[in-house]
Amino acid sequence: MKTDNQDIKSLVNDISTSAQEVFGGRCIAVYIMGSIARGGFSEIASDIDIGVILSGDIESSDGVDIENIRSSLIKKHTTVKNTVSIFWGNIESINGVVDAGRYPPFDRLDLIDHALLLSGVDIRSEIVKPTKEELEIASADFALDYLGSDERIDEFHNCNLISNKGTVYVTKTILFPARFIYLAKTGKIAGNDVSHQYYVDKFAGADSELVRSGYQWRLNALPQELGMVTDLLNDGLVGLYHKFIDIYADRMGTYEQYELQSKLVEWKQKIAKSSS
Repeated sequence: MKTDNQDIKSLVNDISTSAQEVFGGRCIAVYIMGSIARGGFSEIASDIDIGVILSGDIESSDGVDIENIRSSLIKKHTTVKNTVSIFWGNIESINGVVDAGRYPPFDRLDLIDHALLLSGVDIRSEIVKPTKEELEIASADFALDYLGSDERIDEFHNCNLISNKGTVYVTKTILFPARFIYLAKTGKIAGNDVSHQYYVDKFAGADSELVRSGYQWRLNALPQELGMVTDLLNDGLVGLYHKFIDIYADRMGTYEQYELQSKLVEWKQKIAKSSS
């Protein structure tokens, strides 16, 4: 586990123990995932990602049990401020054979490539690696849902609204597009350390400077002078998102995902309008 924070380690271990207690023999394995497994973890801004693998058919109560584990242990470990995400399912649902659980393709690949086993038996040899097409479609869909809301589009016109929402919100707004571009260009997933450096190396301008600064804020928190943050967002955010949307709109056309492509183009137009 790539952290020395004992409170975080205790939370993670409690989640693993609780999953085994709640699901009993159905809990095949529990993994730690994401940056806390592969490196680049930030106690200021990183999520804590856990994977729970179950046996047998997915039951209607499983999702409720997972959320109860998550919420109860967040309340117990009040010193840990990081967002906790639990990805879960059985082997069939993770592989996309059945529609159940919660294990998007991006996180399935992270499970295969980077996860560390906390308890149980390692089952990763049974997990099917998602294709680049699956990863890119899922990334476009996620981006539209998480980053493309009307509220967020309004923030392109009022970047101080972004700055005032704190380090986690600001840095995810900046670094998610850089990570998705890295995926599209390399076919690989990586943490913010690698993907932000790729962006900085490949692109120049205000958007590149924003990505560079966003990564430093992720490690060290936003500066007290939020006006500087707002200025950098004003200068670079539209360019960053235009690059990301152009790449993914083109890919969605290649995959004949025309509805997603249309939504991406519309998103770009709304961003351009809000920034004009």
